[in-house]
Order: sequence, then C-alpha cells, then structure tokens
Amino acid sequence: MVARWIGLVIAGGLVAVLVSMTDTSAQYYEDRLEPAEIGIRDLPRMRIPEAAYVGNDECRLCHEAAYQTWLGTRHARSLVSLRSRAAMEMGQKEGITASCPSMSYQCLSCHGTASDVPAAYRGPGFRIGEGVSCEHCHGPGEMHVAAMEQTDPDANPAMRMPDMASCYQCHDPKPSHEHLNPRPFKAETAWRYIAHPLADERPEHEMDHGLMPGQLGIWRLRPTEPPPAAYTGSAACGDCHESSYAVWESSAHARATRGLRSEMGVWINSRVDRDVIGGPVKNAACLECHATGHDAPAAFRLPGFSMREGVGCEKCHGPGATHIEAMRQADYSLPQLGLVATPREADCMDCHRPKQSHRVLETPPFRYPEAWKQIAHP
Repeated sequence: MVARWIGLVIAGGLVAVLVSMTDTSAQYYEDRLEPAEIGIRDLPRMRIPEAAYVGNDECRLCHEAAYQTWLGTRHARSLVSLRSRAAMEMGQKEGITASCPSMSYQCLSCHGTASDVPAAYRGPGFRIGEGVSCEHCHGPGEMHVAAMEQTDPDANPAMRMPDMASCYQCHDPKPSHEHLNPRPFKAETAWRYIAHPLADERPEHEMDHGLMPGQLGIWRLRPTEPPPAAYTGSAACGDCHESSYAVWESSAHARATRGLRSEMGVWINSRVDRDVIGGPVKNAACLECHATGHDAPAAFRLPGFSMREGVGCEKCHGPGATHIEAMRQADYSLPQLGLVATPREADCMDCHRPKQSHRVLETPPFRYPEAWKQIAHP
C-alpha cells in the first residue's frame, strides 16, 4: 500500500522540494502541464489570474530576508503534510476523487499555490511543490517582476498586501481537521511568526554592493584573485561615454542576465546543473558569461553597480573605478587610462565558444567580424 502511494505521488508530479531525490528537470516540465494533465482532481473550475506566477526563487532575488522567513515556516512544508497517513485517511473520509490529497484541489486550495490556473500562467521557475508560497498570499508576481526589471518601483499593479483577516480563508475551523486536535488558530500570534516587513529588505542593487557572492546565494564559484579595481556599473561609464552607452544599452549584452530568467534559461540549467538553488541566476557557471562582477568581493562592487545589468561595459573593459578617478584627477599617465583590458576576438570567444548545453537554442555560429560591427562604439 505504501509503495503504491509513493508511486502515485511521484507520477502526479507534485514532488516536494524537500525530497532529496527530486528530479527538478521533470518537476519543471510537470509544473507546466494543465491541472488535469498533472492529475489534479476535485477542481470546480479553472481560474484565470491577473498575471502569471513566477515562483519563490524569483521573489528571493530581491527579498532574501522574506524568503528565509518563509523557508522556516510551515507554509513551506504545507504540501508535504498532504502525503501523511493522517491526510490520506482524511481524504478518504472527505470523498476526494484524486489519487491522494496532494492531487486534490479540495486540499491544494489551502496547502498549495496556483494549482487551479492554466499552465500558461505558471512561469518557468514556478513549482507547485513549494506549497503555500509567497504568491499564495501576495498574488502572482509577473507584473511586479517586470516593473522591477525596468527599475520602476511605482509600477506595481499586481501585488497585494494581505491582512490578518485573509489568513482565515484557510485557517478557519474545519470539521474534517478536528480529529487532529490542533491548537486554536490565533492570527495575531501567527502573524508575528511569519512577519517579514519590507524594512528588513534591501533592493537587489544595494545587495550587490553590500554582500559577498556567497551571501548573495551564488553557487559554483571558482577561486579567483580580487579584481584590480572596483566595479562602478555601466551608468557611470555613460556619464562620459554617452554614445557608447547607447550602443551597449540596445545590445543583447544589456539583456544577458534577463535571458537566465527566461523559460529556456531555467530549462537549460535544470538539464545540466539542477542542484543549484535559485536556478541559473545563482549559478556562477552561467553568470561567468551572462553577468559582470559576480565573483567580486563586496568591497569591489560600488553603489550604482548591479549584476542585473548583464554584460556591462566593465565585463569587456575591466572594472572602472581607477579609470574614473584618473579622469577626475586628469591623470593621463596610467596605462590604458586606468582600464585593464582592451577586448580582442579571443576575449569574445571566452563566452561565445560553442557549448553543448546551448545547442538546443539552434543559434547561428558566432562570427566575430559580424558581431563586432553590431556592438562597435569607437
């Protein structure tokens, strides 16, 4: 009986993130299927949300403190409890038609997130197995993330701030749960336990220059020497090199990190390195070519710098703090005016070499002369 139950759970595709043997590549695939295809039953009707669900890994990029609070709560383990013996017995008494409670919307409506929406509204990083995730209470995050990508904090139409009354939508007394003998739910006490005020958070660009790479949650870091100078960010370069900045801003280099957040970026990472928590945006093996300064100590990332800008000016020309200071002092004696690199074809090939993991993209072979014309900024 137990073996059959385990088989049904795995076949259903709702494998909990806490199970060490989870195949996340399959998990991403199954979370992109329609509820009926996954095997979810007892669903009265499909719901069309106001935006797509993006998953907690996306929320974590800017809200690390809130993510860590969530990770320590029962919300993060709410779906796991649906696989307990008590849940199975409760499901039988309630007459659910699913193979087990973790496949029944009657249970998932409170123990899961977005199990009742079409597959098109579940983004590439979203996992039903996260249980009661950030978006269960705050709503789908697609529009909020898009606003943050555009550095427009005021454009935040889709997020909501729940109040204590909203907790009772799931935490109201249920006859089916009475035999569990839980303590009476008190919203005031529970609210303090899960509290994660925004005052504890910092925007990602501030985290970039305040925390070490390991503190930012970046995996697969290779030992390297500190850079010869601090990174300042491409906007600082644009103060003097406006035309060059405009060329960069319109190039694929400026969107390189965004590609890691795409469905294809998440899928490729899940195929080649699925053990990295946070996906490709936390994988140094990906950031080496899709970002700038990801491995630099915190002291070498100045205010104004953000890894989210992708392959910035300093990725090819070297960190710019010494150069900027030299220009302020009118000191033209420094080699290359304080910059450490003049990019060559070999430098481009460090990232644009053929990669087995990228073959699925079916992009044309990289040709240096043609590519250089597109980004030339004399």
